[in-house]
Amino acid sequence: VLGGDDVRDQHWEAALFQDLSSSPAAMEASRAADAYGMLPGHNIEVADADSAYTQSYLEGSIETWVSIPREQWPQEWIDRKMVNPVCPLVLSLYGHPDAGGYWERHCDGVLQSKGWEPIAGWRSCYWHPACETYLVVYVDDFKMSGPAEHKAKLWADIIGDPDHPEKGGIYMGEPERQT
Repeated sequence: VLGGDDVRDQHWEAALFQDLSSSPAAMEASRAADAYGMLPGHNIEVADADSAYTQSYLEGSIETWVSIPREQWPQEWIDRKMVNPVCPLVLSLYGHPDAGGYWERHCDGVLQSKGWEPIAGWRSCYWHPACETYLVVYVDDFKMSGPAEHKAKLWADIIGDPDHPEKGGIYMGEPERQT
């Protein structure tokens, strides 16, 4: 059961997970975005993914189970007088050792499907060749730098629509211009 700060296996031993870690963008990547956004006709916009980790699924061979807080229980559990039910964890959840890696892989897949190309040697940094725009992803923070004229279209491509999940995308708040 995943408790966040105390993860145990079925034998009450410390749980071990596969080594799937995330690699957030470097500080230099963010500074490069700032510099690129200062060119004539360019700007910088930022957005934050909503509950980022839970936008990706846990994968792999190790099952993880969670205890749900009583205030979140369905009425059926209460009616059945359950004491401490547990459920399999399906979505990545902050605190799970592999959550960051699964989120990063999900985010990378979405961005590449929308025309963003990873920049060699700079993890979590992307270039959109058609729009000459640079994107830095730091965990759940997105910083887009480049020609102002392309931003609305590029954000619209990336941002997911909860009413149409089949279109893919990343659920996030409205982008804001960074000054």
